[in-house]
Order: sequence, then C-alpha cells, then structure tokens
Amino acid sequence: MDILFKQLVDSTKPSLDLSLVEDLTSLYKHYGIKYENSLTLYQVQKHLYENIQDNLIGNQLYRAQLFIVKDQLLLTHFIKSEKLQPYLGIIEIVIDGIRSRNDTLNQSIPQLVSLEYEDKWRIALQSAWDLTVISPQKLEYNLQDLERRYRRQFVVSNSAKILQSEGCEVHIEDGRVLIDESQARNVANRIEGDIRLLGGIEALKKLFELIKPCHNENQGRYHLGRTFNSLIQADFPSIPFAYLLNLSVKYPRKQILVAVESPNKIWKRILNISIPLTSILDVQAHNQFALLFHSTDTILYFLQELAVYDNLFCLIQLRPSDVPKMIQGLFSGFSETIQQNLGWTPEQAAIIAERILKLAEGKLYPITFHARQIYNLNLNIGKDEIDKILTVYSHGVSSVNSNFHIPQDLSQISPENHFQHKPLIRLSKDEYLLTSSSICSPAFYEAIVSELRAKVDSKINDKLGDKIEYFIKGEFSRRGIKFNCGKYRGTKKDKIDEIDIVVETSDTLIFFEVKAKALTRRSRCGSDLNLLFDLSDSLLTSQIQINKHEIYIRKNGSISLENDSICDLNNRDIARISVTLLDFGSFQDRTILFQFLENMLLGKVEASDDVNKVKKLNDKLDEFRLQFNELIQIDPIRANNPFYNCWFLSVPQLLILLDNVNSSDDLKRELWRTRSITTSSLDFYREYEYARQLAAARDSM
Repeated sequence: MDILFKQLVDSTKPSLDLSLVEDLTSLYKHYGIKYENSLTLYQVQKHLYENIQDNLIGNQLYRAQLFIVKDQLLLTHFIKSEKLQPYLGIIEIVIDGIRSRNDTLNQSIPQLVSLEYEDKWRIALQSAWDLTVISPQKLEYNLQDLERRYRRQFVVSNSAKILQSEGCEVHIEDGRVLIDESQARNVANRIEGDIRLLGGIEALKKLFELIKPCHNENQGRYHLGRTFNSLIQADFPSIPFAYLLNLSVKYPRKQILVAVESPNKIWKRILNISIPLTSILDVQAHNQFALLFHSTDTILYFLQELAVYDNLFCLIQLRPSDVPKMIQGLFSGFSETIQQNLGWTPEQAAIIAERILKLAEGKLYPITFHARQIYNLNLNIGKDEIDKILTVYSHGVSSVNSNFHIPQDLSQISPENHFQHKPLIRLSKDEYLLTSSSICSPAFYEAIVSELRAKVDSKINDKLGDKIEYFIKGEFSRRGIKFNCGKYRGTKKDKIDEIDIVVETSDTLIFFEVKAKALTRRSRCGSDLNLLFDLSDSLLTSQIQINKHEIYIRKNGSISLENDSICDLNNRDIARISVTLLDFGSFQDRTILFQFLENMLLGKVEASDDVNKVKKLNDKLDEFRLQFNELIQIDPIRANNPFYNCWFLSVPQLLILLDNVNSSDDLKRELWRTRSITTSSLDFYREYEYARQLAAARDSM
C-alpha cells in the first residue's frame, strides 16, 4: 500500500506556483472560491482540505490504514534510509484533511476510497501538494525534529538496528518491524544462556532491585504501569520486567561459582538484548494521547497492544495480606468436599499461605525456606496435610515455564507449568522458593482452583461467581456498608432479574454486578477474538445486567425485591460497577473502559473463526445498543458522557478501596477519587494512591 501511495504522490503535481501565494485574489480565482468582503489565506486552505475530504469519502479504506502507511514511511527511513519527503508531509496533510469539518477532536470520516480509485486520489493529492506550496514548512524537517515528533517510531527503529547487529534480518511490513520467529528464538536463547550463567535467583534479585522504588508499602505491591514525564512523553523503551521474570524462574538457582565474566556485565548484556527484542513489538505508548480517542477502526488493535504490554511489563499482583481471607472466603463452602477428596481444608490452606507470606514480609527479593520451618510453627496442622498443601502450591524445579522463550510462547505453556499458577518453586525435597510475595499471591488462589478443577469438580469455575458475591457482601458488612440484593420481576413479567449487590448512599445507588470470568492467557498474549470474548463475558455482560436494573428503576421509581425490601430511586444518581475476581490489568482503567464501551455501541464483530461465539457477542452488542437508546430517551443528558458513572474493578482493587471505608457514603467517596483524575498509568492502584495523596495534601493546606 505504501508503494502505491508513493507512486500516486510522485505522479501528482501542485496546480499552483509560489507566485500565486502572495496574491489572494488570484488564489481565490484559481480555485473558484466566491467572496464578498475580506480575503484570507485560511479560507483557501479550508477549501483545499474540504476538497481532500470530498474526494476521499468512501467505504473501502479505513483511516487507520493511513497511519500504517505513515509508520511504514518513517520506519523505512529510520532503518533503511529510504526517502521520506514529500511522502510524509503529503500523508499528514491527507490525515488532517479527513478530520471532520466541525473540528471535533479525532472525529474523522469513517472510511475512504481505495487507492485503486486513482483519479479521486490524484485530485485529493493535488490539493495536498498545493497546501505544501502555501506552507512549505510541511515538507521541511531535520533529524532532531523527526526524533522528537516521531519518538515511538525512532525508538522502535533503534531497537531494530540493535537486533540487526545481533545477526537478525529485519523486515518492515504494514508499519511494523518484524524478525523471523527462528531468529527471535535465537536471541531469546542468548538471553536465557546469560540468565543460566548468572543464575535465575541472582537475575531475579537484580530485577527486583530495579523496581524497588516502585514498591508501595501501603498497598503491598509494585506500581509498574506506564510513566510519563511533565512533557507527557513516556519513559521508554522500558525494561520488560514480566518477560525477564518469566525467563528467570526457569532457572531457579544461585549464581555459578566460576564465571568468566562479572555478574554486572552479564546482567547488562541481558538488558541490552531483551529491551530491543520486546521494543520492536511496538506496544509502548509514546505519550498520553496515544492512549485516548480510539475509534472502531483502531480499538481492537489498541486492546491487543494493552494486553501485550501488560504481558511484557506488568505481572498481575495481589496484596499478600488479602490472600488468606480470599482463600477462606471463596473456598470454605467446599470445605467438606475438599477434605474428603484432597485431605486438607481451605482453612488449613489459608493458614499455610499466610505463614509463607509472613516469611517474606518486608523482603523485596526472592526468599527460600524449608518445609520444617512450617512444621515448627505449631499450627495444629499435621505434617501430612502441610506436605499436601505445599505440593499443591509448588512447581517442580524443572517444569516451571517450560517451553517459554519468546513473549508469544506464554499462551502455549501448559496450565500446570505456568509460573503464575503456583506460588512456589520446589528447589529440593525440603526447600522452596517464593519469588515475590505480591507477584506470587494470586497464584495461591490459582493453585487451589486448578487442583479442584483437576481432582474434585471440573466445573468449579461455574460455582465461584456466587462465592465471590458472598465474599464481597461479607467485606461490606464488616465495614458498615448497607446493601441490598435479590430477585425481582423485570420489565418482561415472565422474566426474573437479579441484583447482585446495590449500595444506597445519600445521593447515589451503586449497582455491583459480579463475574468470575478471568482474562485468559490467550487474551493476555493479544489474541483479538479471545480478548473480545473475555471482555464481553465480564465487562459487557455485567453492564448489560446493570442497565436492566437502571432502566426498570428509572421507569418505575423503585424496585421491589422478592425479599420484601424496596429500592427507591428518590432522584438519586446511579453508578454501575462491574466486578471480576482477579485483575484485568490495563482494561480496568476508566479511560479504557470508556473507549471499549463507546466503540461497542458503534461496531459489529466480523470473523470467520468461532462463528457461534461471534454471533453471541453480536447479539449482546445489539442488546447493549437497544438499552443505550432506551436510557437516552429516559435521560437525554446521558448521551454526552454515557459511561462516566461506570467502573470495572477486581476484588483485590475493591479490598484496597475498603481500607478507607466505614459506611456506604465512604464507599462512594473512595470510588469517586479516581472518577475525574488520571496519570495515564492504566494502573488502578497507582491512580488511587495518587488521588489519595492529592486529597491529603489538599486537606493539610
């Protein structure tokens, strides 16, 4: 496509020369622009931009494809020194030209005519050429200016050159840098070789030393999200922390005693190769605006970028102190079944998890411990039960992340060998490794549910939704939050709807809809359809359910529940909270939630794979749109910002909020802290901590 674009640009010339630019009357006459009073250059430029748009409106080419051509031009220039101008200047003019005439930010004509319609494109390109005659600076540039304006492409290009120096053959296709999978594996093998030489445990120590400043003691976790400086530029390329951790845990031993190189030199080489290997995937936002304003032609690719970014840089975490109560709260209902089939109880599993995590308290580096340390704690748990639980919690020393080499391999690891499915690595008969308390904490839950799925009940996941709901209700009760729940007869008299949880504050009804659906590893690797299915089964489905409640209560003024309680609207606002068990990473940021839901109102999914799932998803989208239209009729103001009162939270995020809650109104106050503020880190925990710090600073003034 970029070749055809270049050919069209080369075969088109401007229709005016420089002498006409100084004479507005001649310019107006040249373009046939009517005028009565004053003449301005702005009107001439406006006429040319409108001419570009009028000729390019069509239905074959998405706007996003122009950005791909632009990336292709920049990458081939930076990497291969191919000619950049006039092509870059012309395509930027075209992109500006297809912006809507009401100047609304990022509202562009949805589709264009194909480049095969050469006559239309030549007319549009001639207008673009004329704009370069009027404003010659559109074709001027220097290398320093290019590096500043196109920092993302420049960084990716530099990474490509580093890989070239490592013997990789670099290809540039569709605006992306590619290397053959076999060559990527060769690079990964060199990284792994250095990790083996350094020792996986030593590599882990160096990794955690790097991110030590990111640790937040209050939340018991690392803040690893995106960081932007005062100029809204990202600090990148970033160290692929999650990728290197997943490689390092494959070799859980200390440094080789006899090494031909210093550990620091080996570590530096690991970083110098792993950074470009992950940087060429081009998933790091170069500034905050790159995370905003995505439309139907860019949203899916954007969601894939977010998933891959999290997979490379931000492992899922859980506050260690929340692990025991989550294990007991979620699994105590299965206590008898677990004891009969597995020989231990959830209460015992929670105690063992708590004691293991206590050993790592205050230690921001990997720790090892021996089983006898647990035996000697006088826990009133037999040695056999302790051994069984430790076995459930532990990977074998040679099995963890086996067959993982390049980032794309993550989805291919068998569940029992995936690092984040078990919190410990068994180094010997008696010795265990805990890599990090916060990073390994979610795996205590994963290990138990995997064991239950394999040996007790293959459909255990289907039964966890109610358990999550009960757990949240218990946490609300302990903090003085008044809530209601239950079934009611909905708009369709023969259909029963159910409210999971509704919290009533003085001015707001907060509806919570709970889903056990997790973000699968295929989704975390950026599989487009799997991402849509996972987000549909969690976020979209729960919002559809809450919409039913809102439509009913806005029409009827109240909901009469089957438990004889009544939920009155009383002119109060409505907030809609979708809750998952574990984190969905960047997807739970409110700016991402807005863009996903807004685009779901406008788009339709088309795919040849998973036809039945795609049909089910499109049926949901149809229902979602009908609900939205009905809500707009009830409350027209909602059309301006339809999802402003929506949140997408996990149970661990909710538990962090509840630290500062002792009433229903407190809950609303803590939710609202992140309602109108963002640092674009796409990390809820970091955003919430930042909001609390701002509030504390304001209160102290």
